[in-house]
Amino acid sequence: MRLSPNKIDFLGEKVLEMIERTPEVHIQTNPDLVYRVITDTFYDDMRAEEEIDAEVDELLNEHNSEIRAMDMDYGALRSKMKREICKKHGFIL
Repeated sequence: MRLSPNKIDFLGEKVLEMIERTPEVHIQTNPDLVYRVITDTFYDDMRAEEEIDAEVDELLNEHNSEIRAMDMDYGALRSKMKREICKKHGFIL
């Protein structure tokens, strides 16, 4: 999923607000630090997904002639490959 920096900031603020409203959770550090960890996590996940997408694209390009020769559905194949690579890397979409 592609998120803009503004959307990541917005989501980071919302997650922090949810954490602060949860009575069982007590933040024992600066809330700005917690916010930064939340947004960094979003960015890290986006980078990981981009790397997976690049791996899928590389594999599809390597086998492009076979895919065309077999008249396979490129979109369905891409989705299946992405799910498999995510599973291999322990990444949840």
